[in-house]
Amino acid sequence: MRMRSRVKSVTTLLTSALLLAACVGKPDDAAQLGAGQSLSQRSEHGLVDATVSLIGSEIARGPNDFSITLHATHGASLPVLTSVQAAMASHGHQASAASIVSDGQAWKAVDLDLFMSGVWQIALGVELDDSSDLVEFALDVP
Repeated sequence: MRMRSRVKSVTTLLTSALLLAACVGKPDDAAQLGAGQSLSQRSEHGLVDATVSLIGSEIARGPNDFSITLHATHGASLPVLTSVQAAMASHGHQASAASIVSDGQAWKAVDLDLFMSGVWQIALGVELDDSSDLVEFALDVP
């Protein structure tokens, strides 16, 4: 009986450690954004190339602002940034930029509240002509 209790305690401890590592672990594919660093990413359907830069010196817990430029991969149409969403799937957390402001091809996503340390999946909703597309990447928030 005592051995069963000990095995259960060890199993619970290992499960908790794995869940914590999944939340705060630093995956190799998480983007590094900070002063002088930007991320270039093609959309899922290949319609748009996006360049994302952090406005500020480093990514931090709490509200963050981003500069985003979009370029159509074919044609002369201007892509439109329709949404900036963040999700931490392991906890069910979600966040959206408070506002998105355009000055032509450049966009500013304001106050994306990454309120917890760990890996957030960022999704940029874009439209080009009559098509919708998505640019996705991961950010590791210290």
